[in-house]
Amino acid sequence: MEIITKIKPLFTSLIAIGFVDYVKDEEFLRLCNALNLTDHYSVAYNEVQAKTKNDWAWLGIEELNYEFILARLLNIIYTDQTINFTLIIAKMLAAYLPISYYVPSIASFRRDIQLLGSSNLELEIIDQAWTKESSNFHKKVTVLKNILINRAVGGLVNDEHYLILRSDLLKQTSIKSQIPDFVVNNGSVYDFWQFIKASFGSYAERRFFLQEAFEPLLNSTLNFVETVPHHDMIPQIATVDEQFIAQAWRKALDRMNEDPEAAITSARSLIELVCKHILDEKEVNYDDSIELPKLYKQTAGVLNLSPDQHSEQLFKQILGGCQTVVDGLGGLRNKFGDAHGMSKKKTKPAIRHAALAVNLSGAMCGFLLQTFNHLKERASA
Repeated sequence: MEIITKIKPLFTSLIAIGFVDYVKDEEFLRLCNALNLTDHYSVAYNEVQAKTKNDWAWLGIEELNYEFILARLLNIIYTDQTINFTLIIAKMLAAYLPISYYVPSIASFRRDIQLLGSSNLELEIIDQAWTKESSNFHKKVTVLKNILINRAVGGLVNDEHYLILRSDLLKQTSIKSQIPDFVVNNGSVYDFWQFIKASFGSYAERRFFLQEAFEPLLNSTLNFVETVPHHDMIPQIATVDEQFIAQAWRKALDRMNEDPEAAITSARSLIELVCKHILDEKEVNYDDSIELPKLYKQTAGVLNLSPDQHSEQLFKQILGGCQTVVDGLGGLRNKFGDAHGMSKKKTKPAIRHAALAVNLSGAMCGFLLQTFNHLKERASA
């Protein structure tokens, strides 16, 4: 099944993290329902099923290729919902991670979705899901145990996964003392294999030994993160509308007191997302890497909100003030936000700074979207 060239790297990254197994599961259908993608999935499924029957039925092959279904589904979503594509994919990953078997890294996925023009808010969805997943040490211990049992009974395992898991767990001072000695002492799967085959002759003895060795750690009450049910990880807003803005605004306000830097970054990202949404809807080309003030200026021009588009001095003054607000938000984010990391000398924002940024951002986003909707309604009248 051919896939659109622009999204092929993303497709490859999804395959690499085992996403196809998720597509086979009924939970994926529930996710599609939640994201209003049921029809898209049905089209992809039926097309692949028909092709399978046409091409392979004479050989007695009826099993569906779910990689083909995923490829076709991504093609359909990208073609039909280009504006919301990266948002949809971000939500899919956020729903998948908590119920996945093991994902060692999402670095390539994150890079691919950035190259497709994802906003900072969409990256935040991914990063929050990954933070919870990468802190789920109970899952990591379970996967490590399964890898070693599989190797102990002659099976093939992923050496890289062992190295990553071992390194992650040994960095946790609260649980390091409970990690079995043979994990601490064996830096590779090969070293472990030499240890286990020399220590126990039968597969049954090896299984029993490993189960017993990991049981205290798996049954401990240390700071393990419980897996979040998939339905709690699915953001409920699929489009950029007033409800979306209200939700993002409220979320930034909630973060304001405990994490002012992140709230400021979210405020800036919200304006960026709304501007890009409006330009996409208007089918206006723009540079994904454009700075916020220039992005806003382009959006304002499309909406007839540029000061130089009006002769009345009062309007020119108000609209010029809007541009100044956006310029200030961009500067505030660069000075205080967390998007570029924090140096030792960087000023830490007060809650009042975050409150200013978040409230200005929310008001500006609401005004932009309402103006866009008003112009759209007037054009269709």
